[in-house]
Amino acid sequence: MDVILKVTVLFTLVLALAFLIERLLEILKAIYDLLDSRFNWHAFWTKRAAKIAKKLEQKLKTFEYARHQQVVRVFNRFQSLLLNKKDHPDHEFPVLSGDLVRSITISVISKVFGMAFGVALAFWMKLDLIVIWQGGAGDKAVWDIMIQSQSLRWAITGIIMGLGAGPVHQFIRLIEKKRKFREQTGV
Repeated sequence: MDVILKVTVLFTLVLALAFLIERLLEILKAIYDLLDSRFNWHAFWTKRAAKIAKKLEQKLKTFEYARHQQVVRVFNRFQSLLLNKKDHPDHEFPVLSGDLVRSITISVISKVFGMAFGVALAFWMKLDLIVIWQGGAGDKAVWDIMIQSQSLRWAITGIIMGLGAGPVHQFIRLIEKKRKFREQTGV
């Protein structure tokens, strides 16, 4: 019973820290948005979008020979992956704007900062989710990777935490499924 309590406390702590990292990143993004609006940094993002558009134009010479509708489908798929926009009419061609470049850049930077915060917290608090994953593996687990380095396990735990509460919750659910599978099969 003591082991279950420790695991539950660890899961709760890691999930709470993931929420904390998410809220911290939201606050930092709000501060950046405020500074962006105060100092009119939109000019920088517009120039950056123009440079990227010029590079893409040079790199995508192969699209000269493709039909317009095929090119639009490729770009709409790319835009739906980046911006989570699902409704794209096939007759519209996506536009590369300063706002699009800004939002993608900010989201990538916030993920990197989140992972760095998560790794720092995991090292500071010595949090290790991977040891729980490996503890349920047993000797017969072929697809489990045994990570011996404690620092690497802390870093992986921190990266999972830094990605947010969603990935942490999915990882916890994966551990639960693995435990239930082991109980059912007796492996």
